[in-house]
Amino acid sequence: MRNAIEECERAGHAGGLADGLALALDGVDPGDAPGGVAALPASAVPPGALVIRHDMAAAEGISFVRPGPRRGTPAADPTALAARIGAVRIGVTRRLTAQVVEHLSGRVGGGEPLLGKQLVAAALAAADVAVEAARRCLPGATHPAVVADVHDRLTSVDWELAKLLGASGYVGRNPASGAYVSRLTANCWVPRGRSL
Repeated sequence: MRNAIEECERAGHAGGLADGLALALDGVDPGDAPGGVAALPASAVPPGALVIRHDMAAAEGISFVRPGPRRGTPAADPTALAARIGAVRIGVTRRLTAQVVEHLSGRVGGGEPLLGKQLVAAALAAADVAVEAARRCLPGATHPAVVADVHDRLTSVDWELAKLLGASGYVGRNPASGAYVSRLTANCWVPRGRSL
């Protein structure tokens, strides 16, 4: 599973959420989504599927669909699938980190670059540590609660990184959009609740 995890992270980092999700969902039936909605790359939406409009997701190349009833037993191991999607999210979070660093390197506060500020450096270091911890958890994760915890941690990291973007992290199409949509995507595929 390590190679699949690494490939999904690479795809999420290099190509973004839609590219990573396409790899993570390769061979997975949209009906295998544990809820009533599946997040799919827009290019993989089955003909005739009911698409739920979400402008931010569409800008990221993601569609939310109501896939219809399941066709028998799920073909995909839900924990392994959630782990692959977690790897995609790690790649997306790494993209967001790079965008935050780029944004902050051109900003000055109090006469010095914001990247040199202790609180900013600490926040970036904490994000790097959390991403590395998530990366180490996924390859051997066999319990759904472990993978769900990784997703929760990534959501927290993404939120902290978005705050470093100031207002540009919340307005219109912005660097944090991919991370936000990745959380919604995880909500569609990561089993939660009593089934854990």
